[in-house]
Amino acid sequence: MDSEELITQVDRNDRVLGLKIRSEFVGGKLIHRSSYLLVFSSNKEALLQRRLLSKKWYPGKWTFPVAGTVADESYEECMEREMKEALGVGIPFKKLFTYHHFDDVDKAFKTVFVAGAEQEDLDLNKDYAEEYAWFTLDELKKELQKNPRKFAPPFVAGMEIFFKRFSEFKPLIVM
Repeated sequence: MDSEELITQVDRNDRVLGLKIRSEFVGGKLIHRSSYLLVFSSNKEALLQRRLLSKKWYPGKWTFPVAGTVADESYEECMEREMKEALGVGIPFKKLFTYHHFDDVDKAFKTVFVAGAEQEDLDLNKDYAEEYAWFTLDELKKELQKNPRKFAPPFVAGMEIFFKRFSEFKPLIVM
């Protein structure tokens, strides 16, 4: 039997408490860290993924194209690892912000990074998501307002922060 993945547990101030097995975090029992990536194309479209139906956290919901829980690593190291798994490549990225989202499904501090890439440069892992799609920021903003339940709640919270802080956002293409 495979051993279960270890995830970094933190307190309400994002201070590391140690490592716990993934299943102990299901249901928002403990607080952990996550890294998320927003990927923009040169024509200002954002890539999203619809989570696998087999996921314990927010199955079938739309979210960031790269999302991972931090193990015994930094937010940046988590992003490098998860990006290669989801996108099939490592691309330069920059930190945008960190926020927390606590609900009865998941409690985590989440760091959002941004990167630029074109669809043809990515090798999207079909085993990582139900599907991938590109959205303009206007389309995404309208869809979040019209149908928020289609999206994972931490993604909704993160994008609310994104749209408030970066209302004049011009996607960073850091290729």
